[in-house]
Amino acid sequence: MKKTIKKLLLVFFLIIIYTYTLAIQNIPDNLVIFEGENITLKTLLGMQVKVGTETLETVSSTNLNKINEKPGKATVEVSLFNNISLKDIEIDILPRTKVIPCGDIAGVKLYTNGVLVVGMSEIEGIDNKKYKPYENTGIKEGDTITQVNNKEITSTEELMKTVNSVQGKTVKIKYIQEEETKECSIEPVKTSNNEYKLGLWVRDSAAGVGTVTFYEPSTKTFGALGHGITDIDTEELINIASGEFVTTRILNITKGESGTPRKNSRYSRKSKKYRKNI
Repeated sequence: MKKTIKKLLLVFFLIIIYTYTLAIQNIPDNLVIFEGENITLKTLLGMQVKVGTETLETVSSTNLNKINEKPGKATVEVSLFNNISLKDIEIDILPRTKVIPCGDIAGVKLYTNGVLVVGMSEIEGIDNKKYKPYENTGIKEGDTITQVNNKEITSTEELMKTVNSVQGKTVKIKYIQEEETKECSIEPVKTSNNEYKLGLWVRDSAAGVGTVTFYEPSTKTFGALGHGITDIDTEELINIASGEFVTTRILNITKGESGTPRKNSRYSRKSKKYRKNI
C-alpha cells in the first residue's frame, strides 16, 4: 500500500513539474504592444511577476496594464515564490497611431543593385563580321554586373560609358551569379557607329504597380503591400538597391488562370524600354 502511495505521489510530482515547465515555455521572451494596450500573462500558483520594483502575485493570470502608459521599453521579471528567477520578458511599447486607409494604386520603379544582364546578342563589327564577345566568359542571363575595371557600376549609362572609355581594350568584369561573386574578361567589339559593345542586354530598373494600404499624416509615412519582384526577361528575383513611386493609371486588366498568372502586355512593353544593348 505504501509503495502504491509513493508511486502515486511521484506521478503527481512529475505532472506538476511538467505543467510548470509547459507554463514557463509558453511565456514569451519578447512582446510588442501599443501604448494603452492590455496584455494578459498566463501564470500558475506560486509564479510572481515583477514590474520594476512592484511584485504582482497571481494565481491564474496577471494583467500588465501598469507598463503600457507611455511608449518605450520595459522588462518584466517572472519568478517562482519570488526567489527563483524563471524568465525576463522584454516589452516594446509603441506609440498609438491613427492611420488613414487608402487602397490606392501606386506605380513602382525599382533600381537594381548593379546592372542586370537580361539577354545576349551578336555584335556586328566595323568589318561587318558577327562577334560574341561574351562567349566562353561564364557570364549569362540573370547575372548582375557590379564592377568594370574595379569601378563600381550602378547604372546602364555608367556601364556604357566605362566600356567605351577603354577604346576596345579588354575589360575586367566582376559579377554576381547565383549569390556567388565571379570575374571574367571581355574584349569589346567596335561597331560601325564607333561604339564599343559587349553583346549584352542589360537593365538597371524595372516598373510595376502596387497598392498603398495606409497613410500616417503626422510623419508622412505609408505602408504598402510587398512581395518579391521578378524581372520580365529572366524571370528571376531582382536584387533591389532602391526604388521610388511614380504616377500610375490602370488601363486594362487581364484575368489570370489557375496556376498561370498573366503578365500585363502594357507592363511587358514598358519594362523592355529599360533594356539597353551594351
